[in-house]
Amino acid sequence: MKKGSSARGNDLRTRKKLVYVKSARDIPDFKSEDEIAAWYQTHSTVLIQDQLETLPARVGGELRARLASRRGNGSPLPRGQRGTRSTQST
Repeated sequence: MKKGSSARGNDLRTRKKLVYVKSARDIPDFKSEDEIAAWYQTHSTVLIQDQLETLPARVGGELRARLASRRGNGSPLPRGQRGTRSTQST
């Protein structure tokens, strides 16, 4: 047996093909976040990204506190303020 062949073969067997969504109407109404996650494991919206609504990202709770501590100020971010990748240091 070739070195690493079982790992490669195992990866190919578990990989599933994605169904490419052709219209925003093809996206169902979901009842839970688990249902959303399961659907996106098998579907891709890459072909219709320009048809989808853009929503602002929000940071709250524990994530908000962690983001504030990374910025070094220790105080929570003002409500509604959000950072982007371009403003965060790498």
